[in-house]
Amino acid sequence: MKYQKLLGSIALASVLTINFIGCGDSSDTALSTDAVEIIRLQTVSNAALAASLVNVVDADKIPFGDGSFSPFERVAVFPTIKDANGNLDPVATYAKVEALATTFAKYVANTDEPTSDKNTFKATNWIVAGVESSTASNNFTDEHVSEHILGIPTKNPINPAEPMSAANTKKVKVVEICNSSYAGQALGVSNVGGDTGDKVPNGIYHSTALPCEVSIYNDEKAIYVDMLNPETIFTTFFTEVFNNPVMQNNDFRTAMMALPTQVRNEISAMIYNAYDAAGETYTKTAIKMGTIYSSMSKAISTTDTANGGSEPYRHYTYSGDGITEYTSTDAKAIATKLISVMTSDHEGTVGVQEDALKSTLPSTIAGQTPAWRSGRNEPLKVPGGSYIVEACSPVYAKEALTTGEHHTPALPCEIAVFVNPDDNKSINVSLLNPEFMFGALFADGMNTMSAEEITAFGTIINNINGDLKTIVDYTMEHNITGFSGTNTKITPINY
Repeated sequence: MKYQKLLGSIALASVLTINFIGCGDSSDTALSTDAVEIIRLQTVSNAALAASLVNVVDADKIPFGDGSFSPFERVAVFPTIKDANGNLDPVATYAKVEALATTFAKYVANTDEPTSDKNTFKATNWIVAGVESSTASNNFTDEHVSEHILGIPTKNPINPAEPMSAANTKKVKVVEICNSSYAGQALGVSNVGGDTGDKVPNGIYHSTALPCEVSIYNDEKAIYVDMLNPETIFTTFFTEVFNNPVMQNNDFRTAMMALPTQVRNEISAMIYNAYDAAGETYTKTAIKMGTIYSSMSKAISTTDTANGGSEPYRHYTYSGDGITEYTSTDAKAIATKLISVMTSDHEGTVGVQEDALKSTLPSTIAGQTPAWRSGRNEPLKVPGGSYIVEACSPVYAKEALTTGEHHTPALPCEIAVFVNPDDNKSINVSLLNPEFMFGALFADGMNTMSAEEITAFGTIINNINGDLKTIVDYTMEHNITGFSGTNTKITPINY
């Protein structure tokens, strides 16, 4: 193994920082930029963790994991690439980011984790989202997996010495992974807690909370590998489960409370196993990024609509003729149409959005209506027959990431299409609520904004929300036989 151990004590780290970089020592004894950044990030995280624990009583502490969580976790840090003079080589560093994303994705696609590491992995094989396979084929190439790595654009250039352009736009690489066993449990397809457990109620309505995301990107200090923390997703997107009678089933409760931490641990292990197998040199970290929660009541209050919170999802049902019974094949066809009217996006290949749709979108920025696209050519299927479309507007993605690129795993916007589970005679479409997403997952970035910036960001959130609903309505009205585009908002879950 070539990974480096994280400095175990911030006090020690501070001493080392003073000794190595505060006294004019030569460059060969100074801490590297990535080591200095790790110290800084860990110091900030520890301070935020201490603040989150103030006045939290034992009965209200987070009852799983290490007792606290944040929306994002920095799992690993790599050094940047230097030129012959020891200076940052931005182009080579960005190329390294791309290579690291491919390394991780290819490892997941080609490895049967429960077989390779049965002590860590307790369920089925993990796959890369879009690489549909229940078992590893062991022969997925760089080309295979790179097609399924999303690139989320930022406002930063790859090479600061060159003008900003499409080719010189730095993108955060996102690898989405999924485990059919854990996803099936989360979505109410299979029991949580074995035969004596139970199913998550209304599980399919949580479809847009999947899959799991890992992001890889760089700045001038280091290359980072972050993940969207499953413990956060469980607590903020499955809030209603805590108050459901199903929690009275002890086997269900025990397994459900253990599930997010197990998923988190398995994702971390895959990241480390992938880079260890490739012989990479890096530092293992477990740095909490974003707002830190140590109080269960505070975490749950993010979706308490009675106390000013906002629902994480918005669900709509589109009625057909009242006779036809739809299947998951119909849901897939509608999801595919959503992609075709927006257009899809691959690195270097972007389609053309339908003009008739673009002209109806309510959003504008700098006097123009930003186009939308799907991150994939095809929708993702998740257990239960739901199909996911990942919508992204590069303009709004860039604005969102000005709050910090560690927020990337919360992008893009996801739309789920599935058959109404109650009668099979209508199609349900579920959207992640942008208002909730930014409020719950981007709060740390927004806390540093001025009042004017907050107002401007609120406009962006409203634009995103209006665009997504308009895109769905347009698709259902103009592109799908048997639907007029009329719909009813449904609230099958009490948030």
